[in-house]
Amino acid sequence: MSIRYFATNRDSESLGRDFNREKRIGLQKGGYHFVNMEAYMSHYLSDVESKTMPYGVIVDDSKKEIFDEFLNNEKIGSVVICVHGFSVHFHDAQTWYSILTDTLRHTKSLRNRMITDPKNPADKKLLKSNQVGKGDLTAFIGFSWPSNGNLVSYVSDQREAISSASILSNLISRIRRTSDKSVNLICHSMGNFLACQMFKQLVKEESLPNEPNAKKLKTLKIRMGRIEDNDRVNAEDRYFVDRYIMLAPDVERRHVTKCVEIIGGREPYVGPFYSGLEHLVGQVHNFYSRFDGALAISNYEKIPRKALVEAKGVMDRITFGMIDFFKRNPDEKWERRLGSTQHPIIAPANMKSHNAVELSGREIGHSDYVDSREIAEEIGKILVSRLE
Repeated sequence: MSIRYFATNRDSESLGRDFNREKRIGLQKGGYHFVNMEAYMSHYLSDVESKTMPYGVIVDDSKKEIFDEFLNNEKIGSVVICVHGFSVHFHDAQTWYSILTDTLRHTKSLRNRMITDPKNPADKKLLKSNQVGKGDLTAFIGFSWPSNGNLVSYVSDQREAISSASILSNLISRIRRTSDKSVNLICHSMGNFLACQMFKQLVKEESLPNEPNAKKLKTLKIRMGRIEDNDRVNAEDRYFVDRYIMLAPDVERRHVTKCVEIIGGREPYVGPFYSGLEHLVGQVHNFYSRFDGALAISNYEKIPRKALVEAKGVMDRITFGMIDFFKRNPDEKWERRLGSTQHPIIAPANMKSHNAVELSGREIGHSDYVDSREIAEEIGKILVSRLE
């Protein structure tokens, strides 16, 4: 079954045309709005050329329809937010993650224990079943950011990912504020860059979630060392995100490391994403494959940048303009992506890597994670695991 509800900051300008000011502000509180994907897919598949989002697909009262009637149901104990990667249209995001949730439905950990569409008869039956206890179910929703949906827009997609980070934090904060559910992330490819940017912005207090729950804000600041921990908090209440699953992460290994034992008098180095992952996440799981062709360009380690720039005309055609992306590092250094190798030994202690090839017994490409039964079983076990 498909994921019915996606939060998104796509096509926000359309709201200005289709709604009055008061309604628009209400819908876009936090920078996103919810979309009923059944209505959106009806719109898209009737035309397939349309790139806009008609107002009829937007959930008019998300508090009632998404939260009161769905996520805040006492039988739901965990919420999973699915974030797509680079070069993904809105309809593709829904399709890709719905394949994953269909695979997860057959796992031992989540069989008859997950909800993707509260209006589907099977899911409605689970939500009303006397055989399902309080907090037994896991709900899935999506978050879609303005990826351009073509291979030549890598750099602009990266900028969109950075600007969407605070919006994802607003969504997570709203779930935290309105319920006591566990909150988990499953991110693919550049969606992990977006999530890591979010943790970075939060841990450095470059941004704070919209209308944060006071208790959650306090626990965040405890974890960030901003205030003393006078009151002990439960493991499930300690983190901004409880479990973070990275599928083929388009994030550099170097950026999640803390280099302090350095020989030769060099200055210590702390990657921009290290502290956020260490302090704000309960568990971090990196699923990687050395056969990931989409991340292969990043594996040319420590090639002199001068040589790349001299060959830029040729390389642009080969790499879809990704050489420009290397400029994102102020010190002009880059490393392998986490999605093609296990995490370094100096990554945060709460990070664990999973070899997708070893798990599946076959080569795993960049988008092959969604229909591997073995990978799904591992993800299912993670989502129901206890935090320490």
